[in-house]
Amino acid sequence: MTPFRETGVTSAKTALCLAAAVAAAVARAFNPAGDPFLPVSAPTNETRVAVRMLGNNMPLVEAVVDGRPCSLIFDTGASHTTFDIGFVSRELAEAKLEDVVLAGVSNVEKTPKAFQVKSLKLGDAEFNAFAAMALDISHLSKGVGAKVDGIVGMNVIGRTRTLVALGGGEVVFAPGAERLDGFTVAARRRMDDPMTIAIRGRRDQTPIDMIVDSGSTFTFLGADTGWPIAEGEVAGFSAVDVNGGAGMAPKPGAEGDLFVGIPLKVRPMIVPDSAGDMNRIGSDVLRRYDMVVEPRRVAFRPHMNKEDVR
Repeated sequence: MTPFRETGVTSAKTALCLAAAVAAAVARAFNPAGDPFLPVSAPTNETRVAVRMLGNNMPLVEAVVDGRPCSLIFDTGASHTTFDIGFVSRELAEAKLEDVVLAGVSNVEKTPKAFQVKSLKLGDAEFNAFAAMALDISHLSKGVGAKVDGIVGMNVIGRTRTLVALGGGEVVFAPGAERLDGFTVAARRRMDDPMTIAIRGRRDQTPIDMIVDSGSTFTFLGADTGWPIAEGEVAGFSAVDVNGGAGMAPKPGAEGDLFVGIPLKVRPMIVPDSAGDMNRIGSDVLRRYDMVVEPRRVAFRPHMNKEDVR
């Protein structure tokens, strides 16, 4: 095995966890009886959306929100769809921003706002009438090396069955049955937040709880998982998240199999025990495997066209 050595790497870590978020009246206007963050309508026919993979494995999709074009990170590790508050102020001047009260576990340190989205279009896929978050995430553009106006989170991605094929540069909403051959369902882990893809995998006989996070350029595992360290060090590594934090110094892990119903070949970054709750399958792995996401279920298979994967 070749030791994992990188120099000057920036890993964008965009997971946005807003468990049990309760918004003001503006967020409940569309769906007063249900979750105001879930779109009232979503695609019911197969709709393909192109995904551009940046050099650091970050998946970017072009979108239109309430008539305004935007570039969004496609982030299965983010519970809620969020726009940069500067973008909202400039491009969606009529949006009414109201405070959000967060309850439960959240990794958001800044005070978010909520506003109504009438229409979010990802290619020809349209999601209507839901509340989105607004937060200062302007630093993400520098972190990923491309213009980022926001993050597509699981309240949209998980609204319908979604095929995520980062290796093929596409996401397919409401895929037809012919696209769904060869998938193996992973064990989901019960969480208070249904908009988080939490699964239980294992290495040999050791269980490892993880988040499936396409918004993380690397796969991260805590040292408390017992994953072996590889030789060599990572130089100049920094991680950027929604709070603007950076400077994490992980160690390179050895290459091995992480079993999630099928074996995923991973070479994780190992973070200290204190950060063990960061266990995440990142887009470095996800671009080599296709994934089907639907409410309460996720399934994997090796990406069908090996020539796509780089």
